[in-house]
Amino acid sequence: MKITGFSSYPFWSYHKNADLPEQVVIRQIVLYGEISDMVLLAKKIDKLTIQKELLKISTGYPGNKKRINFFEKVILE
Repeated sequence: MKITGFSSYPFWSYHKNADLPEQVVIRQIVLYGEISDMVLLAKKIDKLTIQKELLKISTGYPGNKKRINFFEKVILE
């Protein structure tokens, strides 16, 4: 998935035209992106794929439960 259109700082370590796996894009945006990035992500990737990745993120990054919960309750609803 191309990362053009998203804010640059969640992907600071990648080339600005990088083509990344959806899982990486979801993780980076949910954990580090702005609300506008989250809205764009929800438009580009189907809800089920995002929810599966959110489940993985919630177990791997327990300190970010507020961001994950916000994404689930506000962006995906």
